[in-house]
Order: sequence, then C-alpha cells, then structure tokens
Amino acid sequence: MTGAVASGARVSAPGVRRRGPAGRRGAASRRRSLGVLLALLCGASSAGAVLGLLKQPDPGDQLDQFAFTTAAAVQVAREAQERAATAQAQLQAARSRLRAVPVASAAQELADLQEAERIGLGRLMKDSTAIWGEERPRVMATIVRESRRNGLDPALVAAVIQVESHFDPFAVSSVGARGLMQLMPPTAQWLLEKDSSPARIRPSHLFNPVLNIELGTSYLAHLMARFDGDLYRALIAYNAGPSIARSLQHGSKSWRRLSAYPRNVLAAYKSVLTPPQQVAAR
Repeated sequence: MTGAVASGARVSAPGVRRRGPAGRRGAASRRRSLGVLLALLCGASSAGAVLGLLKQPDPGDQLDQFAFTTAAAVQVAREAQERAATAQAQLQAARSRLRAVPVASAAQELADLQEAERIGLGRLMKDSTAIWGEERPRVMATIVRESRRNGLDPALVAAVIQVESHFDPFAVSSVGARGLMQLMPPTAQWLLEKDSSPARIRPSHLFNPVLNIELGTSYLAHLMARFDGDLYRALIAYNAGPSIARSLQHGSKSWRRLSAYPRNVLAAYKSVLTPPQQVAAR
C-alpha cells in the first residue's frame, strides 16, 4: 500500500496539463493589465488635449504625470502639423507670385534693352571682354532702368562706367573703389542707409553689376542735386569727393588737374550720342 501510494503520487493523471509557477503567471497578468491601462490613459489624455481640458498632473502620481506628458506631446505634434500646413500654403502662394513676376519683368527688361540699343550703349561695350553672354544685355537694360529711375541720361551713366572701369565689373582701384561704377564700400553703405535699408554691404557685393549700377546711379543723381545740376562739378565730386569739389576754385591748378575726369566722361558721352554714320564720315 505504501509503495503503491508513493508510486502513484509521482504519476500525473492523463489529460491534466502541468501548470507553471504562480509568480510568473501573476507578473504576465499584471503587465497585460498595465498595458491596457496605459493605452486607455493615452487615449483619454489625447482627447483631453484636443479639447483643451487637461489639468495639471498630480506630482505624486507617476501615471498621471505620464498621461499629461503624452497629451502635451500630442498637442505639440498637432500644432507643428498645422504650422507646416500654413507654411506650405504660404510657399505655394509665394511661388504663384514669383511665376507671375518674371513675365512682367522680362517684358520690361526687353523694352529697356531695346532702348539701350537705340541709344547706342552697345558701341561702348563692344570692346569689353569682362561682360559677355547673357550678362551683357542685362547690364545694358539695367543702365536704362536705373538711369530712368534716378532722372539721369543712360548715355551719361554708360560714359561714366566707360571712364571708371571700361565695363569691367571686377575692377578695383588703388584706393579700393570697386565694380563698374567704382564705388567705395563706405559710400555704398551710406547710400543703403540713406534709403532706410537695413542691409549690410560687403566690398565683394559691389562686384555684382546690377547692384553696382543701382547704387552708382543713385550716387550720381545725389551729387547732381547737391551741386544744383552742375554736371561738371558733380562729376568732379564723383571722382574726387564732394568736399573737394565744393572747395575747388575754378581755374586753379587743382581745378585743371581734376578737370581731366569730367572731360573724359563728356568725351565718352559724346561718342555715345554721335550716330555711327557721322563717325564713319569723318
């Protein structure tokens, strides 16, 4: 009997499964419950974030803090998505405006180029090797546009460029003047500030032919107004500085020395205005 009972105690009944340890089974159950609880909390917190009904978490409740953090992250993500959508709409609107602008500007630039050809600016530029390809018509159109904007004769502006740099956009003088119209960087910065522009200019920026012509024509127009339309003295001021031009005595030695510059500009100006047929007939 005793042996049979002892032997039978070691035999499992058929159809009955062996069970794992009670501790492992309890841990798995607790993890499943915690996962469901967290999912419910996240869903509830997200809904609260959408409605703006979240309350501040209880500092002592870790689950409450986790739910609040999750809801805040959801809210930030949605706001970022809305900002991205707004930025995309603004970008599309800007692209639409930009697509419309080149049509008008291209037509105006073509008209300015035709005016430059009619005036004869191409004759001054024919020997320039520094401006070629698509850059040449753009420079010619810019001279016409900026001269008109500043109330100057485009042929005069072209003559100044010819004397100053021979149409070399990368020309640098011994004193640091740069570009087509040989502007000094401090003068260029003063012109920008005079027009209430917050931009800061670097010397290398003056090698941009369009910017250089914009600032150079503005400066020449300023000098023409400052010297009451006296072209001769305004040109001396452009070359030597306004203070020297103001104090210069007509007929003095300094006057004769500095007069070479306006005479050269006026000679180039005359060559632009003289039709090619008259030049060939001489």
